[in-house]
Amino acid sequence: MARDLIPPPSPAGRSVAPGTPPPTHQFVELPPEPVAETPAPPRVEQKLNLPPTQYRNRFGFLAGALGGVVLGSIALAIAVFAYSDSGGDDYGMHPNWSAWQPADETLADGAKEIAAHVGAQYKHPNGDQLLQVKAVTGEIPLTLQASTITDLTGDTVIYQMDGLGEGGSITGEASIARGAVVFREALELSLYTFRYLPDAEGVMVMIPPPPADPAEAAEVAAAQAKAATDPAAAAKVADAAAKAKDKYRAIYFRPGDLKSELQVPLGVTVPAGAPNAKTITQAQADDVNRRVRPNLFTWEQNLQTGALLMHPMRATP
Repeated sequence: MARDLIPPPSPAGRSVAPGTPPPTHQFVELPPEPVAETPAPPRVEQKLNLPPTQYRNRFGFLAGALGGVVLGSIALAIAVFAYSDSGGDDYGMHPNWSAWQPADETLADGAKEIAAHVGAQYKHPNGDQLLQVKAVTGEIPLTLQASTITDLTGDTVIYQMDGLGEGGSITGEASIARGAVVFREALELSLYTFRYLPDAEGVMVMIPPPPADPAEAAEVAAAQAKAATDPAAAAKVADAAAKAKDKYRAIYFRPGDLKSELQVPLGVTVPAGAPNAKTITQAQADDVNRRVRPNLFTWEQNLQTGALLMHPMRATP
């Protein structure tokens, strides 16, 4: 029985007699199994959780600013193209320029509508209308006497501003603030005229003279009585006459003088709600003076030709 437990000797170690059947168990050598390739570990993308750089906000701001400039340039180009000349009379002028406009765009009737509309907007602090405005139109001879003498030709609209005081002066106390309000009204009259009256080639606004000083008037009258025999009195009369000329002032504009103001809405230049002498701010007064004073003249009428002679204002009145 123990022998049955011993495995038989290997057939390779002994000879096999002829006629002997092969052993029931044979070992067959199989080819070696291929070595399986070890798969590469899967790639794991890691996100670095780094703190933001100290320049992050700066770069973001610059990128945003650059984008804003690009968008602004595109918008400006579109606006310029949209409002470019299409062959009409509104070349370079802003569309929907004002909430109000005259119903008649002929020179005479349109100017009267503008005078009535603008004149009613400007008042004294007590609510009374500041000035009465009258419009005169047509081929009015104008001559500018500066370093050279120039005849200003073309259809001109003249607005005559009159107060209720002596000689057309404004009643009440004169002041620098009230003068700025008058200048603002003259500017608004000119802007409406050039925007809606295509035949207007010039606008002249005659500013009312300052109120007369009774004491000064009495001194001049007394000097006139002595002027024939008293050189000092004659000099005083001459000085008074020169000052009297400075009282007659006018604002004169050509359309090109107000080109930039006509390319933006009216409210940008003269916001709605006309101020009075007590409500106008220093900033508003400075802005009006900057736009108007370069076009401020004194005027007189040539009795022979009827032409209005204008002289540039050299000193601040």
